[in-house]
Amino acid sequence: MLQPFRTHRRLILTLVVLSAFAVLLLGLPAPSRAVTRTGHDFTYYSDASHTHAVGYCFVCIGYSGCHGTITPYYVIGNYPCQ
Repeated sequence: MLQPFRTHRRLILTLVVLSAFAVLLLGLPAPSRAVTRTGHDFTYYSDASHTHAVGYCFVCIGYSGCHGTITPYYVIGNYPCQ
């Protein structure tokens, strides 16, 4: 009765290991397809007191945009890139 088990022991062991690996992979959460990347936005001010905004820029990988005046007085924030 044990003779068929002994002859196919490697095959059975391989199938058990592969099945356990498949169950492990199926139990893992799927990676998220929607990736949100964060760029930067720059708000430019007329002076060091930062009371009057005079310009704005956003920068993402592959695209950017600006309007207004660029000055040495700015604040950097996060910008949601897609």
